[in-house]
Formats: sequence, C-alpha cells, structure tokens
Amino acid sequence: MKVTVNFGGTGVVVPCKDGWVVRDLIEQATQRYRKIVEQDGEVRVRTHHVEYADGGILDPDDILTDVVEDRDKAFVMILKQGLFS
Repeated sequence: MKVTVNFGGTGVVVPCKDGWVVRDLIEQATQRYRKIVEQDGEVRVRTHHVEYADGGILDPDDILTDVVEDRDKAFVMILKQGLFS
C-alpha cells in the first residue's frame, strides 16, 4: 500500500508496511518531506496532525489499514520553524 501525504503544496508518496499505525506514516512522511525542504538549509518541521482527504483527523494510534486505503491521500498540518544554514 502507498499513501500520498501532502504538506501544503508538496506531496510525498510513502510506501506503507503491514502492521503500521498512523504514527508510522506520519514519521516516514515527515522524514521524506524534511529531505526535500532541507536542500536549501535545515528546517525544523513538527507535524501537528494528519487529516484524511475526505475530512477528519487521523488518530496516531490507529492501525493504518483500518483508516486509509491504497493510494489514498492525507493532508498534514505542520508547524515549520525557520531556515537554518
């Protein structure tokens, strides 16, 4: 299964493993997003919460396959702090 996670205008595709919870998706998506934005310098990114594409906040402790399907989209609300060189 793979899920596209959108950080504002930037989407990252995350291949998901069996047994993952939403928290695992959040960690992997944030790590991939960080790689993209840190090309211009270090940026601190903290994920506030993740919303399902149809609305509703995903609970980090839910089993991923119970709340999303293959090729679903989710949107991340983030707090981004400064650019550090």
